[in-house]
Amino acid sequence: MVSPTLALLHGFLGFSRRGPIECFRGVEHALRRIHITPLMPEVPPAGTIVERAEALARQLFHSDVPAFALVAHSMGGLDARHLITYLDPDRRVKSLLTVATPHRGTPLATWVLESRGLIPAWIRHIGCPGLSELTPEARSIAPIADRSDVIYSSYAGQRPLDEQPFWLRYFGRVIPEANDGMVPVESARWGKFRGILRTDHVELLGWSLGLPSSRTARPFDHFDFWTRAAVEAMSAAESKPS
Repeated sequence: MVSPTLALLHGFLGFSRRGPIECFRGVEHALRRIHITPLMPEVPPAGTIVERAEALARQLFHSDVPAFALVAHSMGGLDARHLITYLDPDRRVKSLLTVATPHRGTPLATWVLESRGLIPAWIRHIGCPGLSELTPEARSIAPIADRSDVIYSSYAGQRPLDEQPFWLRYFGRVIPEANDGMVPVESARWGKFRGILRTDHVELLGWSLGLPSSRTARPFDHFDFWTRAAVEAMSAAESKPS
């Protein structure tokens, strides 16, 4: 069987690369060290799920690659689910592993859309229209059905408020349940749930903005996690017939 091609999908307001800065910090190099060459598609940072999924489809399906394993952070998981269900007629996507994806939305998006103040206003300015699709209300009225021939799995991140960086705590306290500063744990569960990671939403990508601490296991070992996630997603994809 031909090994599936791995694609790493960025989230809301994310990107693949800006000059020397990578959204998934150092992950591409880490994967190449274990002989995995990932695709790093770029989609509209604040686009709607449909817009982002269509951009993703154009980049993934322009070649004759027969099978894909997708690993997605945050909103990238919603893009991937839309792509799988509506934009993959040849059924080339075999597996999807989502990480901290707000499958059921996040109260933080509702708060940003409804609150006064400079910070919410700035996020609305740079984050719409995609932001409006990340509320629990939006996700409940626009569900995306799973495809029966795709293996779905997921991870969630979580740090208590006192472990979150001070700037992220500002957002984390808006969510009245366990969260990673942006996405509730329960919203991140989808398909086979693989567990809760002791990390915040940005730290997951290798951008640890809190002080190092052995007590809180900061910084999170993102190299180990993303290489493990890539192997898991590709193994799942290989278990599905082409």
